Amino acid sequence: MKKVLRIFILLLCVATLLAPTASALVPYSTYTYDIDGNYVESPHAYVPDRMVNSAAIGLQTNMKTPSDLESDRYENVYIADPNNNRIIVLNKDYTLNAILTTFVNGQGVPDKLDGPKGVFIRDAEGKNEIYVCDSNNARIVVFIGTVDENGKTVDIAFDHIVEAPYSPVMKEGHVYTPVACAVDTAGRIYVVSSTTNEGVISMNSNGDFLGFLGAQRTAPSAWQIFWRMFQTKEQRESLMSQVPTEYNNISIDESGFVFVTTSSLDKKKAASAISTHATSGDFAPVKKLNAQGEDVMMRTGFWPPSGEVTVVHYNNVGHDASTGISQITDVALGPSGVWSICDAVRQRFYTYDSRGKLLYIFGDKGPQLGNSRNLGAICYQGDKFLVLDRTEPSSFTVYKRTAYGDALFAAVENVEERNYDQSAVHWNEVLLRNSNFDEAYIGIGDSLYRAGDYKGAQEYYRSAYDAEGYSKCFSRIRKGWIEKYILVIPIAIVVIAWALSRFFKYANKVNEKGQVLKEKRSFWEAFLYGAHVIFHPFDGFWDLKHEKRGNFKAGIFFVAITIVGFIYSDIGKSFWYQPNPEGIDFFNEILGVVVPLALWCVGNWCLTTLFEGEGSFKDIVLAACYSVIPLPMMMIPATLLTHILTLEESAIIDLLIGIGYVWAAFLLFFGVMVTHDYSFGKNILTVAGTLVAMVFIMFIAVLFSGLLSKISSFIVNIFLELSLRV
Repeated sequence: MKKVLRIFILLLCVATLLAPTASALVPYSTYTYDIDGNYVESPHAYVPDRMVNSAAIGLQTNMKTPSDLESDRYENVYIADPNNNRIIVLNKDYTLNAILTTFVNGQGVPDKLDGPKGVFIRDAEGKNEIYVCDSNNARIVVFIGTVDENGKTVDIAFDHIVEAPYSPVMKEGHVYTPVACAVDTAGRIYVVSSTTNEGVISMNSNGDFLGFLGAQRTAPSAWQIFWRMFQTKEQRESLMSQVPTEYNNISIDESGFVFVTTSSLDKKKAASAISTHATSGDFAPVKKLNAQGEDVMMRTGFWPPSGEVTVVHYNNVGHDASTGISQITDVALGPSGVWSICDAVRQRFYTYDSRGKLLYIFGDKGPQLGNSRNLGAICYQGDKFLVLDRTEPSSFTVYKRTAYGDALFAAVENVEERNYDQSAVHWNEVLLRNSNFDEAYIGIGDSLYRAGDYKGAQEYYRSAYDAEGYSKCFSRIRKGWIEKYILVIPIAIVVIAWALSRFFKYANKVNEKGQVLKEKRSFWEAFLYGAHVIFHPFDGFWDLKHEKRGNFKAGIFFVAITIVGFIYSDIGKSFWYQPNPEGIDFFNEILGVVVPLALWCVGNWCLTTLFEGEGSFKDIVLAACYSVIPLPMMMIPATLLTHILTLEESAIIDLLIGIGYVWAAFLLFFGVMVTHDYSFGKNILTVAGTLVAMVFIMFIAVLFSGLLSKISSFIVNIFLELSLRV
């Protein structure tokens, strides 16, 4: 028994020691971001398998800062090694197949590559067409190799040269330096030239210029628009013709959509696009272009597919994410619509599905196997992921997919093929390994939705904060309820309309009886008088001032109800209108109503005292209190309607709230006009002056509070100094 116990303890110790060792084999974290931009750790989708350097390949001359890496459908690998003027062709097991450097051109003259920076492989019925961007020679050289029964490219030979394109639309003195290219199934060639900023150059198979693809103009700032009024015609044309986009890499999918990347972006605008969850591609580092050059990329995730999300702060694993927006240098297209981009700043890889939803992020800086120091290019080799590191001695790293990655890709593949039932099986498998992955919940929700289980789908959509999916399920549930209780709806509408009609008739009756001068009005009379003010502002505000039809009790009640309306609007909306509610600060909600109202009253009183206003401060405050009545009148019903209407019908909600604000502003405007007996023109100037006065009062308040803070801090420091010395 002692021996058995010793062996058990020994095995337990060995297992304890091996656990961190196994984890340490992967020198980076794999993670995603949630809807709030928080770092969420994830299981590894890819782990490093091996590093392949020049010696492992069998090269006599080491690779020197290679620039591009590609793989064909047979998993052969091609490396552009511009400093050695060659293209290296490897078999799928990374053994050397061929080196393309010299050839005999179409005129029978010996020729050679000079600084080739890009390579693209096109499958052509059992043959591989190898397009080489011969950068320093300003041309594209095409080689063709036959694919044998083992998938190996053999008998690689020169085929033809695609010379630099020419067109009158090109700028005078245009320099052509191809660094990356892609070819579609029709033979059209798309070229990224490092010295061209008009977009991607499109050519036919003969090299004839077809046009520029994906050119992006700058969006001039407000100052530039203003200054343009004083510029000459030439200066204005120069401003409008600015195109900041210089693409740095390109790829193409089987459907002919062109993926392009750029790192020449306005950093402030790009960071703003990320932080505001922008779905537009105006400042996107990666785009998906159709044949017309339009960006058709779907951006349906929590964050736009632009690389790093946290561009200001440190993330939870301690990595510095404060280096600004990602600098995207390459895009790799994987199976089932999955694609990845690489960030040269952080040496990380970001992978998305066909809808632009983030699947995982991995990679980091460093010399360890799996990390990179100078990213060159990335590509998929079947289910492997290859990363080119240009650091001397140059090499590329092979990453193999894990069981988690297999389940994830299987789920995405079934979604793309519309096998939703099967995709749910794989999404469940993903959740078993990563319960924090929102896309898995959405995938299962989609499957349940198509199966008709709308209640079950709603639970999964809610777990992933998918408001659109949740609303879609609610629409189906609501449809079933309406079909079952069709008569309830018209009855409810009639009852509500009848109740409102009765209330306003009663209020009108009470208000008619109150058309006599009284010293004091009851709260109920003053409250019901609000129904007269909001529909008859001229008579209403006149009687409010001259006949004392209202009082401060009712006015304070209206302000209180407005505060309640704002609070309820924040906490009472349905999930699909507010999928990720933040905590509410009741004090701030109160200040949000009281402070603007107080500033308006004080500013208006200060101004109208100088400009012969007939209203007292009391009259101004009372008119302002009655003017806010439309806000809760619209906000509370609009918030209730969020539990009845779907996300597609949100325009009705926005309309109601908008009516409330416009109505309140209308009452506030005419309340000032009637209270002070101003003309329409003078009232416009008064209201504008009041707004300026509000800003001035806020400025003085901030300045004064800052001064008080410094004085109090000074007094405290003096007291501490004296107490320590004594």
